[in-house]
Amino acid sequence: MRFIEFGQGFSDDDNPLKAGAHATSNALKQLNKYSKHPNIVFLFSSPDYDPEEILNGVKLIMNTKTPVVGGSSKFQIVNNKLLKKGVGIGILYSKYINIGVGVGLGVSINPRESGKKAIQDAMKNLGMIPKFVMVFMDFCKFEEEVLKGIIDVLGITIPIFGGTNTDDFEFKKTYQYCNDVYFDSVVCVAFGGDILPKMAYGNYSETDKSSNTVETKNKTVITETNKRYIYKLNSINALDYYKNISKFKGTYDELQKDRQFYLSHTFGLLNTNGEILLKGPISIKNGVLICGSNIVEGNELKMVNITDEKIKQLFENSTELLINTAPKYDSPLTFCCSSIYLPEISEESVKNSLESSPLNIFGFTSYGEVVLREYMNYTISMCSIVPDLASISAKDGIHMVTKYPATKETILKINEMGGVVKIEELAKALGIHRRTTYDRIEPLLQYGFIEKEHALIKITDFGKLLLKLWI
Repeated sequence: MRFIEFGQGFSDDDNPLKAGAHATSNALKQLNKYSKHPNIVFLFSSPDYDPEEILNGVKLIMNTKTPVVGGSSKFQIVNNKLLKKGVGIGILYSKYINIGVGVGLGVSINPRESGKKAIQDAMKNLGMIPKFVMVFMDFCKFEEEVLKGIIDVLGITIPIFGGTNTDDFEFKKTYQYCNDVYFDSVVCVAFGGDILPKMAYGNYSETDKSSNTVETKNKTVITETNKRYIYKLNSINALDYYKNISKFKGTYDELQKDRQFYLSHTFGLLNTNGEILLKGPISIKNGVLICGSNIVEGNELKMVNITDEKIKQLFENSTELLINTAPKYDSPLTFCCSSIYLPEISEESVKNSLESSPLNIFGFTSYGEVVLREYMNYTISMCSIVPDLASISAKDGIHMVTKYPATKETILKINEMGGVVKIEELAKALGIHRRTTYDRIEPLLQYGFIEKEHALIKITDFGKLLLKLWI
């Protein structure tokens, strides 16, 4: 029995209207034909497209009542493939999931209030306490403040996942979808119902050999900064210091243009857990190092060289953690928010890691990742959604027994007979006609508590959860 269905589609048609429509059609083909009313559509598209035409193409295929959320992304992650210059669509359907969406405008002017507005609307539309929240926001340089606004309303116990939408390092053509196209906004998607989120992210540590932490004789301390701009390190011009410590051999102009080099030779802050929270530079302009999130004067920085091996390890660590986190149910979908900086360092490594993953991955690339309550850079963050089978079993079981009272006696008898039995044997044990036995087991089959192969019936793992209520 499929409790959650998720279809993925992609199109790189030059016509944005056709690209949106084709990607949506491709995603719908992966859903069961009975999934006529999806809960939500996730849409990530190349910043080179006209976003309004993309959205129109999606709406040509979808029911107009189905919310569409997402935004711009230089790369699209669809069916475990890293793609670009196209449209990626993910369509979610489950009768056990509830969705509420909201949008807050003006994140560059009132970031905290925008975050509050988006989550308030999402929770109001959901109509219940969310199990977790997804966030897509514009690159506004105040992402941490937007997140604080969301937490002000949501509290600290409900997990948050998402990231900042991307373009091709112009930092100007980022946009969001929330049933319409928005700029300078934040979109919140509140998930409720019988589901459980499992989240993980890849990290860096001072003792991590695969990321090659650079050892220096002197500490690297920020001595002059302004939010995300580093002007001086150890009282030396930051660019001069960086060029020396990273051992870059070219000119300053060549360094500024060599994005792959400065993204793979990056500074980070060491936290109390031994993790290095990478900051940048994500760009170099006018001799100034620009970070992906805020830094504070007086903090000590560690330089990390990001290698192909480290990128592979980030994916593997996140994947392993998700698989081994309880409950260990197979997830029909895993959202991946991959830092855009990683494919700039090694596109091949990201591609190989996605394609070799045992998870069913869909997602986008971001300028910054939101995981739990933190805003990070240079990470691979993942969120798997699994059905809360214990809750579903109890609710469906109560509904089934109320409507078909004899089914409780039937499944208890099947269990008493070893959990696997022939129809004829079950009929004899129940003292009823064979035809009546078929009528008795039909609701159990319908709700997925048993499975049938020819004349043999067997209690499923889902059915075993139901039995725990009565045994």
